[in-house]
Amino acid sequence: MPLSEQEQKMLDEMERQLFADDPRLARAFRHESSDRGRRDRRRIAVGLGGVVAGLLVLVFAVSIPAVWLGVLAFVGMLAGAIYAVTAPATGRDASSDGASSSAQRAPKTSAGGRFMQQMEKRWDKRSGDDSRF
Repeated sequence: MPLSEQEQKMLDEMERQLFADDPRLARAFRHESSDRGRRDRRRIAVGLGGVVAGLLVLVFAVSIPAVWLGVLAFVGMLAGAIYAVTAPATGRDASSDGASSSAQRAPKTSAGGRFMQQMEKRWDKRSGDDSRF
């Protein structure tokens, strides 16, 4: 369901305010979106390579009566498929800088608080209109 024009404007305003309050977050989103496609394609290619290699080993295992090799090939195919379809865990904040304190990550209260108060007022106004139903 597409957003209405007013909702789209509100979303754009919230995004601009968030990026203005936290430029480091904006840089992380820009960096993440540019690298994501490359990493996803690489992950899919490696996973599909594992599936194809497992399939070849499975065909070889069937041609020679080696059940244990067939089971191993199937497990390899399954691991390759799971690797291709799952997203990697991103623990960038926890693993990248253990010395960063929570005070450094705290949002600015003056501009951010005012913005959030405006959003809460708009939300209250909007939800107040629904009370007539």
